[in-house]
Amino acid sequence: MSHARPVLLPSSLEWSEETRSVARALRAIQAAASATGDDTRYVLPPLRWHIAADWVEDCPTSDHGVENLRIMMLPEYALGAVWDCHGALVRARDGDDEAERLADLLSLYLHYDTDLHGLVARLERVVAVLCLDIPAVGTLATHLALQQGSTPGAVQAVTEILTAWRKAGVAP
Repeated sequence: MSHARPVLLPSSLEWSEETRSVARALRAIQAAASATGDDTRYVLPPLRWHIAADWVEDCPTSDHGVENLRIMMLPEYALGAVWDCHGALVRARDGDDEAERLADLLSLYLHYDTDLHGLVARLERVVAVLCLDIPAVGTLATHLALQQGSTPGAVQAVTEILTAWRKAGVAP
């Protein structure tokens, strides 16, 4: 049985653009990995790239503004896939011989949007949001799920979450 945990997602236009950019890159890797039929050509099997791309694709929001935070239930296996992809991209960025094909693929794909360093930095901001595990997340997730009016506890939780996101370089 897989466990899932609530994740609060920013609602800024910058967040949405950043997650879409990361998702496109993950999806491109997944497609390339699937086309080769080789589970190790791009460090990870296509399924890991697919799972990570699916979940990152679900992170953008359409209602932008702090008052429109969104809750997503994130299964542990999905977070694990995102972390695995992060590790593979770090290896490619750092010149690991086993990740050379991944770096080569991304050098063709990323030159229009960002480079490999930029992709890793963007993914690290996504991971920072997905992994944020402070009490304020649970407080606000419960508050939002129950559709309670603005309470001092919810306002404080929002402040703590926005502060944590800003420290991670995420535009709330």
